[in-house]
Amino acid sequence: MNSTTYNIPKTVFLVGLPLASLVGVPLYVYYNGVVWQEPVMLLIGWFFAGLGITVGYHRLFAHRSFKAKPITEWFIMLISTAALQNKIVNWCSDHRRHHRMLDTKDDPYSITEGFFHAHIGWIMKKTPTIIEGVEDLKKKSCVKFQSKFYWPLAISMCFILPVVIGSFYGRPLGGFLWGGILRVTLVHHFTYFINSLCHYAGTRPYDVNTTARDSWYMALFTFGEGYHNFHHKFQWDYRNGIRWYDFDPSKWFIKILSYFRLTYDLKKVQESRILKARFDCLSEQVAGILNECSSVNYKKYLTTLDEANAKVKSYMKSWRELEREASKINVLESIPEKISQINSLRHQYKVKMQGAINSLSVILISLKDSLA
Repeated sequence: MNSTTYNIPKTVFLVGLPLASLVGVPLYVYYNGVVWQEPVMLLIGWFFAGLGITVGYHRLFAHRSFKAKPITEWFIMLISTAALQNKIVNWCSDHRRHHRMLDTKDDPYSITEGFFHAHIGWIMKKTPTIIEGVEDLKKKSCVKFQSKFYWPLAISMCFILPVVIGSFYGRPLGGFLWGGILRVTLVHHFTYFINSLCHYAGTRPYDVNTTARDSWYMALFTFGEGYHNFHHKFQWDYRNGIRWYDFDPSKWFIKILSYFRLTYDLKKVQESRILKARFDCLSEQVAGILNECSSVNYKKYLTTLDEANAKVKSYMKSWRELEREASKINVLESIPEKISQINSLRHQYKVKMQGAINSLSVILISLKDSLA
């Protein structure tokens, strides 16, 4: 019989931190009241440490979805250290393995092991430290510096700095509780929700064969990381929320920095691939239902599905040829008339793909309603 062994220091810290927040902050407020500096310190600290994880640890270091100037990498390293979520090499090693081994026993925080395990249990358990697949990161000066001085940096950024700031307005304990204990707790658990809730609740519009879900409400608390099904399908895209109205502050932050040339080579998945993924996901769901139905009434849908797949195959072939032609023009010279023609054709293919997606969506809803 296998028994779980927990790392006692980690477990005590990870349990004690939120308990200290739940008990310490209300007691402090009860006896000392609240001054405006403390919630402001909490929000600013949460904002920068949270972005440090989503922009830095996740999209820059783990997935290399964009590049950054050295000064940007050092800044991101410092603010991400304030999140107290281990060294860059450890975090990225675990995360890259999570993507490679998703939903298997080798996934370090697999939701298939249970919600608690995916959320925080995997950190508490006593397991050997495995750092692999991050040789590219070990060459970076900011990563080497952080690895060497992680704990002095982390303790200074997480707890000493809030005390110093609190001392300036005469409430060092308030700074420690609001800007340290409570802030770290919030950053921890909203990050952990990406591994738990975002693999548990939401929709799967891009890949139905994974536990990763898209959840707009989780994006509100995780700096845009809630569009998780898209992310697992296209992990190299610097965006998680791809529509203009998707709440993704991490995407906006990266993009704004690019205007000042502090970030560059921002990777984006071609729209044709995104639409194809949506279509394939719907097609797979429709085919799955039809394969289980023996009624003659459902056979008509098989013909419709086959026709839709054939059309989309043709659209995608033409679209790929168009993109190859467009890449040659961009490299050689700018021809306004030709570029305008290409953009017009792109729009036409987009409309056709969207029409195919809408048709399958209607069929899927109809099938589900008839089987209900």
